[in-house]
Amino acid sequence: TLREHFRCMPEIIRFSNDLCYKDTPLIPLRQYGPNRLPPLERVYVNGGYREGLYSKTINLPEAEAIVERIIQMCGDRRYNGKTMGVVVLQGEAQAGLIENHLLERLGATEMERRRLICGNPYSFQGDERDIIILSLVAATNKQIGAFTKSADERRFNVAASRAKDQMILFHSVKSNDLSDSDLRRKLLEFFENKQTQQIAG
Repeated sequence: TLREHFRCMPEIIRFSNDLCYKDTPLIPLRQYGPNRLPPLERVYVNGGYREGLYSKTINLPEAEAIVERIIQMCGDRRYNGKTMGVVVLQGEAQAGLIENHLLERLGATEMERRRLICGNPYSFQGDERDIIILSLVAATNKQIGAFTKSADERRFNVAASRAKDQMILFHSVKSNDLSDSDLRRKLLEFFENKQTQQIAG
């Protein structure tokens, strides 16, 4: 069984360890210098709302906030040469919405330089980026059904282990808006509690 993990910052891989590898946690061996980017960050989008059904559901304020953040990062020298990706955790349409806005605002050349694609977790299976932005999509203006299935676990595991340097979660709900068993609540609580993980001392 693979036990050593070299890709992600130690803080990032902890979600997958807690979710899928509790009995045999992956041991993070990624080396890094003192000037690294903050590995975990969450951004609450106040006033975010959901519209559309099933795969066509979108959260426009969340999408716009993500686009603004990516444009800001592309102008920040700390992100020079960094690759980026956006992973949408509900539906398909949100990814297309963000990608279209980025094409308009950032342009195809910069997106290609950054290897910047937007998709669901399976769009990134076996792939990685320096920076991954997650879009939770859910909002309190519509009923939130819990993500609890094993297929949901696999999706969330893939989504939360693609970032090498930094993972940023954009969300329009708070933990207490979600069911205790919902994987989205587990993800939010992970971002709220960023302590390092002790593995075998």
